[in-house]
Amino acid sequence: MKNAMLTQFDLHQQLYNNVLDGFSDAESNRRLHGNRQMNHVKYLAGHLLDSQYGLALIAGVDVTPRWQELFAGRGQSEARDDAPYPELEDIKTEWNSLYKPVRQGLSSIAPQELNSTPPKPFDQVARSTGELWAFINHHVAYHIGQIGILRRGFGKESMQYT
Repeated sequence: MKNAMLTQFDLHQQLYNNVLDGFSDAESNRRLHGNRQMNHVKYLAGHLLDSQYGLALIAGVDVTPRWQELFAGRGQSEARDDAPYPELEDIKTEWNSLYKPVRQGLSSIAPQELNSTPPKPFDQVARSTGELWAFINHHVAYHIGQIGILRRGFGKESMQYT
């Protein structure tokens, strides 16, 4: 199970960067067609970063989450218009800085740790740390897909997989 989860984690690293490629900061902060029911790319990118912080917690990586008031998960934030969001490049830099330490921590998780109860408040969405990791992987893939659709809506090429 762990090797498959690590393979997904590695793929998400590549796809996160690929799906955001070519977005200007201004574009990433604009809703497609002004539709207030749709999140903008920058919110989704930051929300995905918040998921990485969850994986860092599982992996035992000591990190201080940034921009929590803007991107917190579990219904604690929502996309805002005209908000003081960080630059898209800063969000991507933070995401990329987490990759190696989080991957190292995830790769060293013992099987009994994957079967343990996840840390609070994540125990409300998963019964075990392994289930939480699977949930976060799915969550990341889902939002990368949303950004992929927004790419096309903004007239950009499809996301590259390589």
